[in-house]
Amino acid sequence: MANIKPFGTWPSPVSADSLAAGLSASDITVDHQTVYWCEVVPSEQGRGQIFSRSLVSGNEPKPLLPPGYSCVSRVHEYGGGSFTVRNGLVLFSNDKDKRIYSIDTKTNVIEPITNDSNGLLRYGDIKLSDDNTWAVCIEEVHKEQEEPKDVINRLVSVRIGDGAVNILAEGHDFYSTPRISGQKLAFISWDHSNMPWDYTQLNIAEINAEGTALTTSKQVPTVKESFVQPEFSADGTLYVASDRSGFWNLYSYNPNDDNIDLLLPEALDQEFAGPEWRLNGSYYTPLVSDPSKIVCGNKDKLAILDTKAKTLTNIESLSNYITFSFIHSYCDEQTDQEIIIANATSTSAPCELVAYNTHDNSINVLRPSTAPPLDPSYVSIGQEIEFPTTSDKTAYAFFYSPVSPDYAGPEGTKPPLRVLSHGGPTSNTDRGYNRSIQYWTTRGFAIVDVNYGGSTGYGREYRNRLNKQWGVVDVDDCCNAAIYLAEKGLVDGDKLAIEGGSAGGFTTLAALAFRDVFRAGCCQYGISDMTLLAKETHKFESRYPDNLIGEYPKDKDIYEERSPLFSADKITCPVIFFQGSEDKVVPPSQSEVMVNALKKGGVPVAYVKYEGEAHGFRRAENIKRTVELEQWFYGKIFGFPVEGVEGVTIYNLPNQK
Repeated sequence: MANIKPFGTWPSPVSADSLAAGLSASDITVDHQTVYWCEVVPSEQGRGQIFSRSLVSGNEPKPLLPPGYSCVSRVHEYGGGSFTVRNGLVLFSNDKDKRIYSIDTKTNVIEPITNDSNGLLRYGDIKLSDDNTWAVCIEEVHKEQEEPKDVINRLVSVRIGDGAVNILAEGHDFYSTPRISGQKLAFISWDHSNMPWDYTQLNIAEINAEGTALTTSKQVPTVKESFVQPEFSADGTLYVASDRSGFWNLYSYNPNDDNIDLLLPEALDQEFAGPEWRLNGSYYTPLVSDPSKIVCGNKDKLAILDTKAKTLTNIESLSNYITFSFIHSYCDEQTDQEIIIANATSTSAPCELVAYNTHDNSINVLRPSTAPPLDPSYVSIGQEIEFPTTSDKTAYAFFYSPVSPDYAGPEGTKPPLRVLSHGGPTSNTDRGYNRSIQYWTTRGFAIVDVNYGGSTGYGREYRNRLNKQWGVVDVDDCCNAAIYLAEKGLVDGDKLAIEGGSAGGFTTLAALAFRDVFRAGCCQYGISDMTLLAKETHKFESRYPDNLIGEYPKDKDIYEERSPLFSADKITCPVIFFQGSEDKVVPPSQSEVMVNALKKGGVPVAYVKYEGEAHGFRRAENIKRTVELEQWFYGKIFGFPVEGVEGVTIYNLPNQK
């Protein structure tokens, strides 16, 4: 029989320490029977480590970088493509000085490649040439005292021997995804005020043998569409994702007629790619042994798209998993067996790096989750819900009910609800296992993870719901998700909290300022003053608000009207803020002006700033501290005890001990 304890106070097998056990692999690549990946190591102050593991020997993952090095790219601030490997040579971007370094995997010798630029030159999306004599990448040029307009992005090549940098393409505001096939080069470019999911150009070029200059270059004819991830197959065919149909589908480029040809008989109303926040994403990959076949996501399955038969067939051996990322393929040179490598997550277990052998259907887990496994009896599996929202529309979310085999809430009570507003805002959430969600559900909280209007995964029309409506549509959808669940009797309508980071932090604060639904809020590095966002943020997002709100300063009134700061007097419920001191995406001033306004207004408010953290927390002690303090804060507000947590000052909270 279950023990009776108030919701929110249940003892849980999911510790806060385990949430900082390690993040999933990124920038995955394969070279000669060895898989390489980058991973943030929270226990080492959040540095980026490169790991390698053989596909044949069964050895444990091997770290490549000694202390003092951190593999991180900060191009566009969000980075990506921080390293690459070819024929035993590793190139990586070192976070400390932003230079490119090489590692000879035979000798483990690390040497600088690019010259010291006082950290003002950044590199990302690095790709080596076939002969390892040069690499192409995105270079981002900064100044000591700069505004977003001063930052220059361009496509360059780097000579391995002496580190000489040659400009291949410049003039556009942004470049991404350079891909090489012999002397052929494909890349993406776009200009303000577009973001990469609005309108991009696909460029096809020839590069000389020395890798120092483009001999030809042209843009593929386009409608207004978003191209994502051009990719050459082993036979030189160029594939690309495009949302010209309204959804990101897969196409091939035909150089004979300059056309983009759909790979299936008709475009499907589902996404085969996503928004390019980070460089070097891999939503699909052509098979090496048969370039006419492509491995790609098919909703919550991994599938083979046969470009000749124009069919899409799920890989049933991987049906236990529902989300896949950084998809790559490798053909064993000795056995000719094709191996698919990807991050894979199920509904009930954390993300793993897996290798799937297409010959014998075997699955080898290359990088198990570093977090301890959770007994399935404690796992809350997300259920997708559709709920009514403003203007007779429908929005989407994943609902997680509290689960514990040991505890139940008192009869007649319902759990508190924690509404999650994802960042971006042009992003999304899925129902893949998330240990941080299980931290809350095993303690007796209900969670609803909202894909509000403007989220990706539902096509361009749904994504465009947020155009000129940021701070309205997202707020309505988060509020309506909470109201829907309360009216269904699934949660306590008097204990509704909302939490979000970055853009989700803005939605959180806007929901508290402009609606009367929630009784508590948690804002992590969130935007409080939209005018400061327009004035202070980095180049990549500096024109992002043009489409979401309006042009600044022409539409200054709308910015102020949507900004929680200018309506701080309307917030009456308690809020806790978390902020990194080195955040360049959402500077600390964004949180601090809001905290000061609430303090002056007599609203209970707490503020936690982490020295040395940037946009998103990478250090183990800060990840742990954040989740523990958020739970402690809700306990203070909703009236249940949270033991073993050293609290912080909640200004304006009476009778605080």
